[in-house]
Amino acid sequence: MSGIDSYIPMIQFFARFLGTDAEVVLYDTNKEKVVFVENAFNPEFKVGSPIPDMENKFIKNGLYKEEDSVVNYRAFSSERKKLRSATHFIKNQRQELIGVLTINYKVDELIELRSLLNRLISGSEPIQYKGENFYESFNLTFEDLMNNTIQETLTNFNVSPERLSHDERLELIRMLDEKGVFLMKGSIAELAKILHTSETSIYRYINKL
Repeated sequence: MSGIDSYIPMIQFFARFLGTDAEVVLYDTNKEKVVFVENAFNPEFKVGSPIPDMENKFIKNGLYKEEDSVVNYRAFSSERKKLRSATHFIKNQRQELIGVLTINYKVDELIELRSLLNRLISGSEPIQYKGENFYESFNLTFEDLMNNTIQETLTNFNVSPERLSHDERLELIRMLDEKGVFLMKGSIAELAKILHTSETSIYRYINKL
């Protein structure tokens, strides 16, 4: 066993340790397909399946040239289950990308538990604060809700978005992550545009959470 296949025993180990809530996948970037998967969430996702959009985006953006891995980003399964994900870029001795290893972990039950704990700690009655922005969300699209949440969170800082310091940007991203913003498609690109930075930089901040 050599090359990309040499990672298969490690993937089997990760899958056994993390359990069935963790999908562990190995991709061959030269063949652009799955070469091994354990605990697949979708039975149609198997050896020979194409590389998904998220990993393809990392590759096309050249993120692997700057980072060895991306951890704790948010994604959805094909069944719309919320996932916490991590991707490691496998390179040869010439630092050329030859494969990608991704772990997807289901977090729906953990999010429900967090919501229960929040209700137990803070109570379930809504509290109205003077100066707080409240809005009816039933008629908002996901994009509207995402933008409103980002803009509302930015009001916690006393400078324009592009002038936020490194620590302030990290705190902003932590706050947005806690509100679930990064579970929404397009949130990384939208925040990068608002902060006048790259999507790669946003992923780098998320890695630090």
